[in-house]
Amino acid sequence: MASRAGGIRSLASGLFLLLLLASPLGAAEISSPAVALPQGGLALLLFPPSSSVKEIAVGSTRARVHLWRHHSSQPSGSQDDSFRAVLVGVDFSTPPTTLPLTLFGSGGHQAVSLAVTPRPFQVSRLSVARSFVTPPASFLRRLARERKIILAALAAPDRPFLFHRAFVAPLSGKITHDFGAYRYLNGRAMARHSGEDIDAPMGTPVHAANDGIVRLAGSFYYDGNMVIIDHGGGLLTEYLHMSDMAVRAGDKVVRGQVIGRVGHTGRVTGPVLHYGAVLRGAHVNPMMLTGLLAKAVHLREEGP
Repeated sequence: MASRAGGIRSLASGLFLLLLLASPLGAAEISSPAVALPQGGLALLLFPPSSSVKEIAVGSTRARVHLWRHHSSQPSGSQDDSFRAVLVGVDFSTPPTTLPLTLFGSGGHQAVSLAVTPRPFQVSRLSVARSFVTPPASFLRRLARERKIILAALAAPDRPFLFHRAFVAPLSGKITHDFGAYRYLNGRAMARHSGEDIDAPMGTPVHAANDGIVRLAGSFYYDGNMVIIDHGGGLLTEYLHMSDMAVRAGDKVVRGQVIGRVGHTGRVTGPVLHYGAVLRGAHVNPMMLTGLLAKAVHLREEGP
């Protein structure tokens, strides 16, 4: 892949976005004028290791570009498995539009674009205990406190990547409530569904989707027993409603490690795992994580 030692020394000369159709290493490429994501989508942008891109911005949201190495069967030190990388994503509530995508380097900046494409969303209607729709007044202080704790855990620092291989699904099961669904509980409109509900038998092991650090492990009124894992690069995954938790805040976890078991805690109607993903405050589709590396977007700079 062509690169220039000076990084974005001549941004005006052109930057070509290449969409990888298979593996992020050595796959077929198709030129694209912009990154395209469905509502709630995310993508891994990869630059050559010599690139001087330091930061990107999607609209007003900025993110640092970090070194990243793909762990594979490639010989150690191979040039083609090291990159500079950054994750981009859009919240499921973002309407179809075109957003400015700006790349910042030592020689200036380059403006490209990110197209947000429409995605169909389900409508979910459930019946739950009345207390989960209209909590008793005595619970309001607890709910406010828990919300602050969860939001603090999701406000991850822009740390370097902690994962260097593909994501895996946390378990196998039947998806019953889709990501981004419009929800009605006991006939009342509620906040949209921010993750995927995966039904599985009580006690089914739940696995960490990738390497990371546990940011939160606790019991909450709505979310039940919940674990949040920070994977670096601004990305976190959430695991809700478990019967028990096998990790604590601050623990380092590896991909596939058992972090808990499917349960029936919090606001649910039966044994289920709510699996979510949050990127810099945006709720993104967790089911896209397993294809994150295979569909990585390569950026390269060309000479005049």
